[in-house]
Amino acid sequence: MNDKDEENKTKADEVHISDGFAKMHKVAEKLTEEELNQIAEDAKKAAEDAQKLRRH
Repeated sequence: MNDKDEENKTKADEVHISDGFAKMHKVAEKLTEEELNQIAEDAKKAAEDAQKLRRH
């Protein structure tokens, strides 16, 4: 892969991430505080579980 391809891939990744955050923001606006807290806690637990799996 040359530098130009790598640069294009990085830009494309940024667009996908940005689109994902925009969609998350729209959904989050419709959730209650309790639902947001539960989702945040679930995400934190998933991240911790992933770190534990990576270590083993």
